[in-house]
Amino acid sequence: MVKLAKLAAIGVFAAVLALFGGTLSAAAASVTPTVLSGNPDCTGDLKIEPVESGTYGPVTITVHGSSFDFSSTVLVTDVIVKGGPDANWYDYGDGVFSDTDLTAPINAKNGKPYGLSHLCFSLGDDKKDPDPKK
Repeated sequence: MVKLAKLAAIGVFAAVLALFGGTLSAAAASVTPTVLSGNPDCTGDLKIEPVESGTYGPVTITVHGSSFDFSSTVLVTDVIVKGGPDANWYDYGDGVFSDTDLTAPINAKNGKPYGLSHLCFSLGDDKKDPDPKK
């Protein structure tokens, strides 16, 4: 009887894994960021500094240690995430209303993202190219 109960529990566990296996993976930003050297210009954008969970105009962010998620009531076309000596640029093309797990660049010394220094959100039709090399 005990063996049968264990087998049934294993079967249920396997079914749950098969059903939800794709959703058990870690969240990741929907676009791959481009690393920008130095401190890119944030003029004309929504700048959030210090980086703390909250609502900033049309944008709401939720900080999770060295990453954050955002949602917005207007299109977000770009996000610059400054941390350490450089920044990550998330280019959303025509725009998105939300994304998850955005980080600053990776610290080569420990393989983890730098802490969040400040964020720059380009909203609506305010798309710009912060990478002068492009």
